[in-house]
Amino acid sequence: DALKRLITVLASATTEMSKQNTDLSHKLAQSSQEMEKLRTSLRRARAEALTDALTGIANRKLFDETLRLRKEEADNEKTDLALLLCDIDHFKSFNDTWGHQTGDQVIRFVASALTKFALPDHLVARYGGEEFAVIMPRTTLKDAGRIADQIRSAIEAKRLVRRSTNETIGAVTVSFGAAMYAAGETVGQLITRADECLYMSKRNGRNRVTLETQMPPLATNAA
Repeated sequence: DALKRLITVLASATTEMSKQNTDLSHKLAQSSQEMEKLRTSLRRARAEALTDALTGIANRKLFDETLRLRKEEADNEKTDLALLLCDIDHFKSFNDTWGHQTGDQVIRFVASALTKFALPDHLVARYGGEEFAVIMPRTTLKDAGRIADQIRSAIEAKRLVRRSTNETIGAVTVSFGAAMYAAGETVGQLITRADECLYMSKRNGRNRVTLETQMPPLATNAA
């Protein structure tokens, strides 16, 4: 009888332990699922924080972070780093004529064209308003200019249609400025030189690419 009671107690304890282990396994699995959901939510939140809501490309914050990191990389590895700045020509007038929704359509179209021609390690970002930037590691100024001109030509060749009414909007053009990172300078100095090249493209009639090597002497001071 004592042996039977012992066996019964052990069996009961084993059953209870098995149940506890099963419950613990379920809780661990549930906890693991909740942790994965949390990680996914955090990844999504970070992606949203670094992405432009209208276009889906990088926003200004991610641009600033990436340019700083690419500058350090260029310094450490002695590699090329080019920067393109791009602006939609006469965008304010276009927006006033066709409205903000159509203006947003054009911004998305330009962002798509930039992304299509950029190389895999390039970063395309919305710099602000109708202005975009492309960070181009391991890219020469000549290649940066070639890519910019491909983008410019593709955008100019497209005839846009207003989605809400199917009206033909016509062609949109963009202007570019391109500069190369010079060892030891700040990212602000690089951006300023690219912006001066963009300004020169606009001053010379827009719908063109200006490389910093094409800038006239003392153009920086004059600007």
